[in-house]
Amino acid sequence: MRLKYDKYRKVYINLRFAVNKKYRWILWVIFGIYIIIFLYATLFGNRSGSFYSDMTIGDYIARSVNLVPFKTISLYIKWIFDGNRYNNYIPLTNLGVNLILLFPMGFFLPNLFDRLRNFIAYLSTNILILALIETIQLITRRGSFDVDDFILNILGAIIGFLVWLLTIKVIASVTKKKKENE
Repeated sequence: MRLKYDKYRKVYINLRFAVNKKYRWILWVIFGIYIIIFLYATLFGNRSGSFYSDMTIGDYIARSVNLVPFKTISLYIKWIFDGNRYNNYIPLTNLGVNLILLFPMGFFLPNLFDRLRNFIAYLSTNILILALIETIQLITRRGSFDVDDFILNILGAIIGFLVWLLTIKVIASVTKKKKENE
């Protein structure tokens, strides 16, 4: 993946320099707003009620921790296809929100931090962020500690990075064609 990316690096650096010079502060402001929304959704939102805070840590772990991969995802998919029995809003919302929660990181992190243009560094950063969030949820008993949330969040982050990479390739291609036509 790195070799393919290198040929677009010059165009990206030129584009990034132009964006940095005039609009980088706007990107930082939007990123800050996104982080506030992200923290609210994961740690302070209405899904984090007082129900868990009244439990002992042992009861919380027994009732709200899922360490079995795809347990919740498969249950939600089953609920979606069993339309007569459950409201589809709940599983679709949970799957969709967890999938798109880290999607914007694919745009922000590579544009704001040079080191995170490398896929491994980007993915590692998102894994650390999610591990921190899930651990805070476990310790504070706010929300649920679910490996399926982690899987969907990481998948969304990967898709976001791939969309960013595709966008860079398209911009590089358009820029190259413009230069050839001049």
